[in-house]
Amino acid sequence: MKYYISDLHLDHKNIIKLCNRPFSDIEKMNDIIIENCKSVIKNSHDELYLGGDIFMSPTDESIEKLRS
Repeated sequence: MKYYISDLHLDHKNIIKLCNRPFSDIEKMNDIIIENCKSVIKNSHDELYLGGDIFMSPTDESIEKLRS
C-alpha cells in the first residue's frame, strides 16, 4: 500500500498555536504523529511518501525517530 502525507511540521513549536493542534508540547506532538503513522503502516512492503514541511529544524534524533 502507498501512503501520502505532508505538513507534519515536527519540531515546530509555534505550529501548535498557529494551527490549534491539540498538543501541550512539541515532544508530545512529534511522538503522537509518528506513532499514528506507525499504527497505519504495518506491512514491510508499505510505502510512505512525505510531501514536504516535515520538520521545522531537523535534528539527527528527530530524523531517526521518523525512520524507526
